[in-house]
Amino acid sequence: MKLVRIHCHTEAGEKITEFKMEYHPEILELYKDMGIIDIDKETIHYEDLRRLKKILRLKRNIGVNTVGATIIVDLLDKIEQMQDEIESLRKKVGD
Repeated sequence: MKLVRIHCHTEAGEKITEFKMEYHPEILELYKDMGIIDIDKETIHYEDLRRLKKILRLKRNIGVNTVGATIIVDLLDKIEQMQDEIESLRKKVGD
């Protein structure tokens, strides 16, 4: 089966059809079916691609399974969001 070549050359927040990595179409479909990424009309949102890259990196480097890697990425994203909120509140209090 043919691999999907992905070339990412757009700004964050845009939907993209091609990225800079190669994924087997069945892998992308599996992650779509699991609700990890959303593929709409053969396009994937930049944030979904970023999330998928993190999940695959955790699986490859640490040996975490897909569900565990997804949970870790979700928690890291929430921590980052909370840190941004804390920084924003600190700036408001400091003003």
